[in-house]
Amino acid sequence: MRTPLTFVTVVFETETPLLELQARSMSIHLDPEEIDRILILDNCVLGMTPITRRRVLREYGALKSRVHIVRTKELIDPGATGGWRSQQAAKLAIASRVDTPHYVVLDAKNHFTRATTAAEFVDDEGRAFGRSHPYDSHPLRDSLVSTLRYLDAGADLVERALAAFPPTATPFVFDTATVRTLIDDVERRSGLAFGEEFERRQLLEFFLYAGWVETRGPGLAALRNDLPIPSPTIWPKAASERGVRSAAAEHESANAAVFAVHRQVLGKADPATRDLIAARWTDFGLFPDVPSARAFIRRFRRRYLPSLIWTRGVERLRRSFRNAGHGKRAPKLTSPELRSETSAI
Repeated sequence: MRTPLTFVTVVFETETPLLELQARSMSIHLDPEEIDRILILDNCVLGMTPITRRRVLREYGALKSRVHIVRTKELIDPGATGGWRSQQAAKLAIASRVDTPHYVVLDAKNHFTRATTAAEFVDDEGRAFGRSHPYDSHPLRDSLVSTLRYLDAGADLVERALAAFPPTATPFVFDTATVRTLIDDVERRSGLAFGEEFERRQLLEFFLYAGWVETRGPGLAALRNDLPIPSPTIWPKAASERGVRSAAAEHESANAAVFAVHRQVLGKADPATRDLIAARWTDFGLFPDVPSARAFIRRFRRRYLPSLIWTRGVERLRRSFRNAGHGKRAPKLTSPELRSETSAI
């Protein structure tokens, strides 16, 4: 029998409705026998409310007993980093709570669309799925190079990485033992807590993991099979009928098990585009009919801007109190500007 997986998903206030949808999709499409635990990284400024917790947990159905909610501040010192940066660091720090050889990191925007097994994330040889792609002209090129230089990578490795390197999109499969060793190494070399060093060096979680594996670990070829995990995503720049149809066609062509809709798409899309999204979600079995999916989108839209404004306001207030008199640079906001990601990893 294949070893069960741990799934880790990170959420903040504005995306909790999308987490409900993800939970529903996991309840419908995942086999409980192939799941060890589902760990929710709660990065809400004040933590998820009791009502939100109940709504989310209810959607997991038979998987509810496998779900554990972990505040990011339990893993990362909130005085060292915060918001978006703490979300990134927590995806690695959570390895200390994982009992399985691998764990799959999701964003709240991801949802499952068909019956899915662990074999689509880890192969029979114990290698994680995930395809590399070029970074020569990628918006995150400089971040990749700076991360590799932080890890003392040579010029040859930097050149190879720019030609092909793992992406920064979810689902992303981590080797648990490797992540733990990485964190120990970062803390030993820097003399700082992992979260503090992560913030100080402005690191990105996926680049740090893959770069460390290449420079100080067994090498990516030993841990990854370079086969994709298709996950078509509707990004804000494609918040149109054409964009939805393109992502839907990619999903169908790849027989993808995962789909994603970015929160900003639901906030900015016109009615026709929203109707196409509602139809896709209904096709995936996430809603009994299109009107029900439309109602979900309307509820999301009513909450979207108020939630975003409230979250940013509270976090700014807390940061101002925390940093008053200390001259510290405030950590990033919970809801950052978009970073460029890819649709299949």
